[in-house]
Amino acid sequence: MKDDLFNEDLDYKILARRIEDKRDRRTFQKVFDSKTLDTVQALAQKGLFDVLEHIISTGKEAHVFIARDSAGNKRAVKIFKKETSNFKRMDGYIRGDIRFRDVPRDRRSLVLAWTRKEYKNLLVATRANLRVPMPTGFRENVIVMEFIGTGEEASPRLKDTRPTGEELLDYREQIARFVAGLYLAGLVHADLSEYNLLVQNGKLVAIDMGQALLVKHPNAKDFFERDVRNMANYFTKAGRPTTYEEMHAMVKAEKERMEKQKPKSRKEKG
Repeated sequence: MKDDLFNEDLDYKILARRIEDKRDRRTFQKVFDSKTLDTVQALAQKGLFDVLEHIISTGKEAHVFIARDSAGNKRAVKIFKKETSNFKRMDGYIRGDIRFRDVPRDRRSLVLAWTRKEYKNLLVATRANLRVPMPTGFRENVIVMEFIGTGEEASPRLKDTRPTGEELLDYREQIARFVAGLYLAGLVHADLSEYNLLVQNGKLVAIDMGQALLVKHPNAKDFFERDVRNMANYFTKAGRPTTYEEMHAMVKAEKERMEKQKPKSRKEKG
């Protein structure tokens, strides 16, 4: 077989152009088996995007591509790997989540459940007005969502930036609001760190929401505390010393403030 992604079997109009970079080409070949191409094509036919353009992120569990819709608006298309995803890690986050209690424990079923889980979690966070990529649709192992970036470049991860002291103070407040808001929406991120936050125009956007779990999950408290500790450690390393207790107190204060602002139900009003 020729070293060319676009042979007769994989000739789909959703792929915007030939991939000249050999590394990108190899990645495409690994990701786009015929089943995944069918899935991506189906999402394109629904109007969620028109063409895929190029890779913006590669990881152990998924690849993310820039796509454009018919109006030229950019989208992010996240494709989870069916064969190389971290099977045990996924199982650990899905087990105990009542939304996915009936999911079989084989690799393929877990990857598909993980995709659905990330979509649902993004939807919950979006409806709570929290800063995450807005999801627009999913199918099988593929999610289409808002592109967070400028031009052709994705926004940088927090870990790859050098915030000023003033920016760190602002980011700390943003994190407290996000963690509190997500908790009130019924979720814990469960993997929050500088690696899973993008910086867009001074605002933090949380990504990789697949592992987020319900606050009723048996391990939710441990994951919540780990999220808070991770962020306290980040701010300390970045030059704004913050203890776990201080970060936790900020989250608690934000949660209480949000609860006071939340409109009362008819039952609560009496």
